[in-house]
This record gives sequence, C-alpha cells and structure tokens, in this order.
Amino acid sequence: MSFEELLEKYRNNVEAYVKYKVSFASDRDDLLQEIYLQAYEKFDSLKSEEAFKAWILSIARNKVNDYYRDKAKDMEIPLEEYVPTVSIHRTVDEMVRETLKSLSVTDREILYLFHWDELPLKEISEKLKLPEGTIKSRLHYARKHFKERYPKEEFMNKKLPEIMPEYTISERNDRPFETLWEELMGWFLIPKEGNRISWAIYDFPERKKSETYEMRCKGKAEIHGLEGVTVEAVESYDKKQIKRHFIAQLTDTHCRYLAERHEEDGVMKYYTFLDGDAFLNNWGFGPENIGNETHLKQKGLIQRNGSTVTTQDKKETMDVVGRYDVTINGRTYDTVCLMDVCTYDEYTVSEQYIDRNGRTVLWRRFNKKNQRWLFDGFESADESKLKGNEKLIVNGEECVHWYDCITDYIL
Repeated sequence: MSFEELLEKYRNNVEAYVKYKVSFASDRDDLLQEIYLQAYEKFDSLKSEEAFKAWILSIARNKVNDYYRDKAKDMEIPLEEYVPTVSIHRTVDEMVRETLKSLSVTDREILYLFHWDELPLKEISEKLKLPEGTIKSRLHYARKHFKERYPKEEFMNKKLPEIMPEYTISERNDRPFETLWEELMGWFLIPKEGNRISWAIYDFPERKKSETYEMRCKGKAEIHGLEGVTVEAVESYDKKQIKRHFIAQLTDTHCRYLAERHEEDGVMKYYTFLDGDAFLNNWGFGPENIGNETHLKQKGLIQRNGSTVTTQDKKETMDVVGRYDVTINGRTYDTVCLMDVCTYDEYTVSEQYIDRNGRTVLWRRFNKKNQRWLFDGFESADESKLKGNEKLIVNGEECVHWYDCITDYIL
C-alpha cells in the first residue's frame, strides 16, 4: 500500500491521539501537519506495512512531547519526591500544573525531561548540549523551586499506622445501594492517569503492619492492541522491596489487568493476558479475563446470615451480600460488603467494604481451616496463632480471619 493509503487507514487513530493530548484546536492542526510531513519524509525507512500504525503513532507521541516541552504548560508530571499520595477525591494534576506555570521555562524544561520523559542525566545533558554537572545543578534548583511553590498543606503525607486502627462493623436493615467500583481487583488503585494510593496489610491477631504498597499511574500504555495505563507498584516487607509494573485497563463496565512485570533473582519477568494460566492464575478475573465488574449491585448469588455464608451450588463467586456501617479511624462509612468466595484461590474468602464513592474502606481476608497457609510468599501465616481469630462458615467449611488491608483513603 502507498503512504497515502496507509495514512487514510490510520488517520483517525492519529487524530484521536492528538486531540486527546492537545487542548487547542489550532495547535492540533499544526501538529498534525508536522506529523504527516515527517511520516511522509521518513516513509522509506518503514520496514513493513503492518508496523505503520505503531510507527506513525510514535511520531505523533514525539511531536506532542516536543510541543509540551516547548510550551511548558498543561503538563502532568509525577514528581514523586514532592507530591504525596492522594485519594480519589483529589488528583495531583491541577496542583502540579499550577505550580509549574509559576516556574521559569528552564525549571519546567528540566523537570519535564527528568520526571515525565524519565531521561537519565546523561541523555538530558546530550539533548540540551550542556555539561552533566550543569544539568544536576539545574535539576536540584528546579526541584527546590517547585517544592517552595507547591501548596504547603499538600506535603502532609498520610502515613499508614503501624498498628491496625480499631473498627466496628454493624449490619444495616437498608437495601444495599449500587455504586461504581473502578478499583483494580486486590490492589485498590483506580487505573486513571494521575491517580496514586498507599495501602498496607495488617496481620491478625497482632494487628501489626507487615507490608506496605505505594502505587501510581504513570501514563498511557498499549499491549497487543489493547490500550490501558501503566501502574507502578512498590511492595515493601521485611526490609525488602519489589517493584512491579502493570498495564491495567478500565472500561465502562470492567476493570482488568493486561500485563505484569517484575524482577526475580536478577531476571526481569513479563506476563501478559496472552500467556494463559501463567498470567490468569495471578492476574486474571472473570470469564476470559474480562475483569471485575465496575457497576456493583446485589445479584443474590451469595446468601449471608451473620457468620454463615452460602453460595449458589456451593461454587466460587463474588457478590454484594449486604449493607454495613463501618466505623474506623474516627469516622463512620455507609458501605456495601462485596464478598469473594474462592474466585482468586480455592482457599480464599474475602470481605470488601465499599462506600458510595466506590472506594474500599476495609478489606478482610479469611482462609479455609486445615488447608494450606503457606503460599505466595506469605510465610508469616502460622495457623496456631490464628485459633482465636474470627471465623466464618462458608458452604459448611470453617474459614479463619488472617489479615486486613486499609488504604490512605480513610486517613
């Protein structure tokens, strides 16, 4: 196919990308002309027609990056050293943009290259044709200026407590409400650009924090033709850290994982939704990995009466089981309880209390008694220590409370 034919085939993709990234119509038109011109001039370097879409979109991405670098406005950059974790009620975008607009062009440029493009200092030095020492100095002062001008109250990080706060759960007689639940299954982050969250695991009966997770959405991503966002997750436990990267996708009806990568014994491991059980057993949810439903409402798949839980045909399933007031950290939340019976693992039962904002207030983990406890690296699970913990009877089997999770949403 000719350049004109390929361009006509994928023109809508390019225009949609530029339209999403650039607010001003006049600037978009100029950018599109630059993109098409560069693509035409370099068309001979394209090795195959199949690669045209990815190739021209990479040109578009570079042109948009150049545009923002030149204009130094409307940028959404993750300045993790200075911008704290925030809840769904507030993203960092507005605060960051306003602060950046107050900085000099030089400060904005160096912050953009280092934090948004994630370029190493050596590459920035080559790009700006300045000594690396000068780049280090500029970055230091740009960060200092950003911190000085960023709203002071935003630097009060919400630190997760070392001991699980006391809480009460009271069942209500009211009908469970419907809510939009867009969090990643098991990880509590809503996968939209600019969002962050911190959460922790608390082992019972000690109620001590055993693991913490810092998560942020870094930007858009595409894998095997499916679009999503890149999520960075840093797990901390026993003075160790594991950094994972996910690609997650949020649609109008579902939220799901598309890929995961992490380093293990010095080897970087990659898993995608095309890798069968190697991916699905850990990150897949729903039929054919469709994901977890975002529109929560009670379906009647699980019956709960106090601590007794029964599922239809005694099969693994997930459903809203009732409405509850959860009082924790000095505040009472009106929630619905989403129960997961063995959909993740045949030994696992969980309660997830979700408020009207679609945010998890409290997540509680139970394991079937007399089944395996040591798996997935959770070597701290000693069944003998859990005998006094709360019990559920799920389809006739006793399940023992193991640990809880809370996020900085409730702090």
